[in-house]
Amino acid sequence: MKPAEPQATDIGAVNPVAETSPAEQPAAHPETDVRLLDLNKIVNSTYNPRKNFREDTLLELAESIKQSGVLQPICVRPRDEGFEIVYGERRYWAAAMANLKFIPALVRDLSDAEAEDAAITENLQREDVRPREEAAAYKRALQSGRHTIESLVGKFGKSEAYIRSRLKLCELIDALAGMLDKEEISVGVATEIAKYPADIQQEVYNDHFAEGCYSSWKTARIKEIARRLYERYMTKLESYNFDKTECLSCQHNTANQVLFKDECTGGCAGCQNRECMLRKNDEFLVQKAVKLLKDDPRTTLATDGETPAAVLEALEQEGYHVEELEYNAGYYDKAPQMPDVPQAENYVSEVDFAEAQERHEIRMIRFTEQTQQLEFDISEGRVRKYAVIGNLDIEIRYEEIGDEEREVTVNEGQDDEHKVFVTVVPPSPLEGLLQQERRYREICYEHITTDMKRVFLDVKVANKPFQKEEQQMFYYAVMQRVMSDSKLRQCGFRPKEGSYLTDREQFAAAGRITAKQQAALVRAYLVDYFRSAAPDFRCTDETLLTGMMCRFADMNFTEQSQKVQQEYLKVYERRKARLQEQIDALQAKAEAEEMAVSMQEAPDAEPEMPELLPDETPAIEPTPEPLIIPMDPDIEPDTRMPEEMKTAA
Repeated sequence: MKPAEPQATDIGAVNPVAETSPAEQPAAHPETDVRLLDLNKIVNSTYNPRKNFREDTLLELAESIKQSGVLQPICVRPRDEGFEIVYGERRYWAAAMANLKFIPALVRDLSDAEAEDAAITENLQREDVRPREEAAAYKRALQSGRHTIESLVGKFGKSEAYIRSRLKLCELIDALAGMLDKEEISVGVATEIAKYPADIQQEVYNDHFAEGCYSSWKTARIKEIARRLYERYMTKLESYNFDKTECLSCQHNTANQVLFKDECTGGCAGCQNRECMLRKNDEFLVQKAVKLLKDDPRTTLATDGETPAAVLEALEQEGYHVEELEYNAGYYDKAPQMPDVPQAENYVSEVDFAEAQERHEIRMIRFTEQTQQLEFDISEGRVRKYAVIGNLDIEIRYEEIGDEEREVTVNEGQDDEHKVFVTVVPPSPLEGLLQQERRYREICYEHITTDMKRVFLDVKVANKPFQKEEQQMFYYAVMQRVMSDSKLRQCGFRPKEGSYLTDREQFAAAGRITAKQQAALVRAYLVDYFRSAAPDFRCTDETLLTGMMCRFADMNFTEQSQKVQQEYLKVYERRKARLQEQIDALQAKAEAEEMAVSMQEAPDAEPEMPELLPDETPAIEPTPEPLIIPMDPDIEPDTRMPEEMKTAA
């Protein structure tokens, strides 16, 4: 229902004292469509960029409306049974506080997009809009898809740097955003801090803006704060050694951003995409470490605690071992430094230059001797060559390895047992790698043993027919467990000494068990035996008990057994492959050196092949006996009770 024409002469003003009845409400003006609307039929919108209104300013505006009325209509659009505010929400709330029942409003039929644009435009053009409200409006305009940075520049007459700096305010952490809203920090300071990630913002707030902070920046100038932030937190690309070709045109390079034009005046450039930069640095370190190892397989990859965790993890995944150094990299030696070549322009006379050249030749001879000696010592194991992986690069360092004095036991277990000290020379790089491969294998089966014992805690033994290998394992285990001669006699063995028998009840119970009970009992015994007897350290698949345990598990608990073994065997195979590359390289190098020496000693001599006499044939080595001897199926086990046991019974 359209309101009646108002009696007021000014369509934009309402007399708050004289209440107008609905019959006296004004009709719509076709040229402007300004109406006097009931406040109860108006609702606020969700897209108004201005979300917070200060109560003191609202009270001030309400008092002005009481005296002079609403001088400028708000803008609304039809919505259901009433109207929705497009812009002018502050005047709407002030009119309500002034106890008005009607408010002049410009009614326009607008779509959601048009209404949102109108609200943003009207509110951003006001002088009292807050910085974060302005930032939210720009962000909303961009998110709508109807605007770009360039279109906003043209629409509002603001520079690109201005709009981008305002947009950064949307990324402020809550603590700093609250300080900006309360005007405890300026918009310039907030904009500089907002250029950095949230974790850095939080650190800056805690250290320099929080209550009781140690070093306050609240009174510092904006440019000084910008400089401090850039020097402390910006990742400078010049500090990194990876290929930065892609970085030259990257949008995260501060040299390509208008926000950092002041900080980059000296030619410096930083990276805002820290994740990308760290990933490239990690890849660079991994690739360089692998290349150094392949160029010289005598090299040992090492860390002094400065290596990024992702690099260590990547190398470990590929099977490369990184040794942890006892000291910082600076503690270890560098390679001999090649002397600089003298330049003629640096000397006043030809005589001085000639003398400098002579001194250089002497230094070069010394340098060559030192380098050759270093290479020899590395090959002999007297010096260890480290590739120390740092945070940004890898440097080569050397450590001299001395002889080791080790205490050993001579004639252990005999009457003349005694201890002596022996000198152990350091192993060559090849011997060291072979020892390391052996240790990797031990580590693999140490893990397998530990986890297999956990599997044995929960498995359920089967009562299926007994296998011959299990029977051989069982009797071996029993012989190891039963140490006294009397126990061995009860099992049918005839030791040379000993006469007493085992407890009668136990023997009688053992004679009454069924075949299924016997199979289950034997397997349960083997499970317990392997759990307690299998070695936890210095074991491989060639270790008798370890191999037996794994084979027993494969026969009875295949799924759990394979899961445990495959997990650690994969790691071992990767490590073994890496070591084999170094071993092959060193062996090839040694063969080449031997060939070179033999060629120098007898360059014209033809190798002679040994001739075999007609009756001579190469000796054939005997085939080794198998470790586990299968039982003869035709021989039945002797289950008869020995005469001595019958007598005791």
